[in-house]
Amino acid sequence: MQFDTWDQRIKEQQGRGFKNYATLAIDLSKARTNEVHNTPGDCVYVNGVSSKSAAATARLNRDTNEPISLKLHTKITTVFTEIYISNAAQAGESMELIIGINFDIENILQRSEVQQVLNLTHAAANTNVAAAAHPCNSALIKADVKNTQPVWIDFGVAAVQADCFPLDAGEWIEIDISNTDQINANFEVGGEIVFIAYEV
Repeated sequence: MQFDTWDQRIKEQQGRGFKNYATLAIDLSKARTNEVHNTPGDCVYVNGVSSKSAAATARLNRDTNEPISLKLHTKITTVFTEIYISNAAQAGESMELIIGINFDIENILQRSEVQQVLNLTHAAANTNVAAAAHPCNSALIKADVKNTQPVWIDFGVAAVQADCFPLDAGEWIEIDISNTDQINANFEVGGEIVFIAYEV
């Protein structure tokens, strides 16, 4: 919502009692389907999760609208009066939302954090290997500087030599990806390595 003058902004804030945002804690250990929260606003932000695996969906305004996946740092900007939350039961998991109205959510946005580097290798040449599963937002994939031959990289399907993306020793690529298990590698020389640095 835009305001032309400072006085208009103050008047609007006074009318709301200076309540611009609220936090909503969700216990994901309990399954729910379209649990309604009558909290009007114009932005939703996933501020915290108990782990990278915590997952839920939100529908805005109507429980018949398409669900929006919620994960750490998800940001939704639109006008709404109700939020419908759904999630499968996830033992020990939780999620915290910030719901704002005329609130500059950019001031609290957190940067993604890099996680422990993964090593991807296979003892046998010309054999596909997929990375272990870790939810993420992006990943940097780098071939070991000690490699002697290319490693072939593909996403979501098995890597095939000469039929996907090659990385020579020391080369790297950066991609947006939701889980590291989508990264597949095929080495021309068994035992060589690629390193994966991923962010959540």
